[in-house]
Amino acid sequence: MKIDKGLTEKAFKNRFGTKEQCLAYLHNQKWSDGYHCRKCRHTTFCKGKQGFSKRCTACGYDESATAHTLFHKLKFGIDIAFAMVYEIVTNKKGANSIHLAQRFGVRQAITWLFRRKVQQAMSSSKKFPLVDQVHVDEFEIGAPQEGEQGRSHSDKKVRVVIAIEYREGNAGRRYAKSLNPIFKDHISKKAAVVTDGWSGYKPIKKLYKNMRSQLSNKGENFTMLHLQIRNLKN
Repeated sequence: MKIDKGLTEKAFKNRFGTKEQCLAYLHNQKWSDGYHCRKCRHTTFCKGKQGFSKRCTACGYDESATAHTLFHKLKFGIDIAFAMVYEIVTNKKGANSIHLAQRFGVRQAITWLFRRKVQQAMSSSKKFPLVDQVHVDEFEIGAPQEGEQGRSHSDKKVRVVIAIEYREGNAGRRYAKSLNPIFKDHISKKAAVVTDGWSGYKPIKKLYKNMRSQLSNKGENFTMLHLQIRNLKN
């Protein structure tokens, strides 16, 4: 399921406000490349028992639009599930399971499980690394300890590296991980990487020929990065 983050809440409700609209969209996305029976690979079908389901004319296997998708065996309506996905994707402060439970009237244990499924579905395949211009910065999560300033190494802090891809002046995909995995898993060696002056990037420069450093100037030279850092901390 692909959701345009620029889609307003009103526009989203107009497009996915009913169960029929959600099922129709899922049906069209699922079989956009044509129908192949999961049991016998036959390519012809007839209408199944449920709306938007397909029945194989060879073996009789009946498959619903939600089968083998994120929305399989839901314990609440698919229209609510679509709305939850929209909330998770677009909520800048993070839509936790308690918020989802209160907003949609679903038990918190159930929203926690569904939110976890959404997060797993959104994970990267690592097949399409960031290209073009990529800005990279690092930050620490955790309360500052007494007497510590700047980058510290307290056991109560975790260092996270964030990378954002820029295409034609607009921010695109972004990832946040520890230093070596984010470069290895998500950034192409052909990318034009821009980092701040942290010495931790020096060993990586041997592999990334197009990497250059630029002073952060308290975040002013990495405005979008620091906006994302604040969102992640929230």
